[in-house]
Amino acid sequence: MISLLRGVIRFKAPYQLVLDVGGTGYEVLCTLETYERAPAIGKEYEVLTRLIVREDSLTLFGFSRMDERALFDQITSVSGIGPKTGLSILSSIGSDQLREAIRSSDIPALIGVPGVGRKTAERMIVELRDKFLKEETLGGGPVTSVDGGKSQSRADALQALIALGYARPVAEKAIRMVVRDDPASSANTESLVRAALKHAVTS
Repeated sequence: MISLLRGVIRFKAPYQLVLDVGGTGYEVLCTLETYERAPAIGKEYEVLTRLIVREDSLTLFGFSRMDERALFDQITSVSGIGPKTGLSILSSIGSDQLREAIRSSDIPALIGVPGVGRKTAERMIVELRDKFLKEETLGGGPVTSVDGGKSQSRADALQALIALGYARPVAEKAIRMVVRDDPASSANTESLVRAALKHAVTS
């Protein structure tokens, strides 16, 4: 598995790079963000990669950030979305907007993306929404001793808002907004609930 390449850029165009790694040129299909971050031809550049193996081809897809590659893996796990479509989706809407559209079940935003019709948008929401909500609300992945306190605070705050009568989607969105805009408020349950209530009231 080729997971990273660092080499000299020999060619660059939207959605495509050629990296010279020790005298071997690797063609990498990349997101628009990865292309825009790339320096001039002749400069060294590092990309995270995902190698897709097919019967008649070996194709490298490149990403400038770890979370972008992780999102690519998630959306291409959805039935009917291949790697090239996944790359197009990421390039058209961007990682943050795509996650938010799926979390909020925003079908119009998703079907505005080239290659995504209503059925594909609905599948993305069904297969990924709960996973994205869990990642955002609880911090994602297994709870560790480093971030366990914050993750537990988010979980407790969510339950507190629901107990106060707020619908779960409203409570989840309020917590996400606080964590995004005012991370210090998510340090403990009380401050997180207080800050989230301001967003929940206006949602």
